[in-house]
Amino acid sequence: MTDVIMDGKKYVKEKAFKEIQTIKQALAKFQDLNIKAIKNSTNPHFKSHYSDLTSVIDAVNHGAEFGLSFTQTVDYINVIVKKEATQFDKESNQIVKKWEDINRDIFVTTTMRHNIDDKEFVCRVPVLIKNDDKDIPHKMGSAITYAKRYGLQSLYGLASDDDGNKASGLN
Repeated sequence: MTDVIMDGKKYVKEKAFKEIQTIKQALAKFQDLNIKAIKNSTNPHFKSHYSDLTSVIDAVNHGAEFGLSFTQTVDYINVIVKKEATQFDKESNQIVKKWEDINRDIFVTTTMRHNIDDKEFVCRVPVLIKNDDKDIPHKMGSAITYAKRYGLQSLYGLASDDDGNKASGLN
């Protein structure tokens, strides 16, 4: 059997792996390691430190030792909102005007799976971006990266950054 030492704790890899039969057990073992994503980036606007997506992925990949894996997808949902307004048009003698607005919403869906248990944990994070910016690839990519990072942190129980708290006025 192989010993694994993480954060000062010793684990017998094969024994621990054989005992894990469910996604809940695997997540509990992962969280017992107390893995942290390294705060390796700085937000120049708020002068705060945060874990970039690579650091978060490096942290959650320790879950593979317990059979955990994840996928992330970007979902585009077009929502058609039918609207109408009361308006009298003397020429046509009609009083209702109808139209449709199309709103495009974007989400990152993070799914955690286990190699034995067929149960999944899913987190869906909205990509928060102004409507006018949804056609600018760089801005959309940054917002998608942010949603991916927070989806993974949420599912795996990793501590959040001071970056998000400062941006929302909580610090």
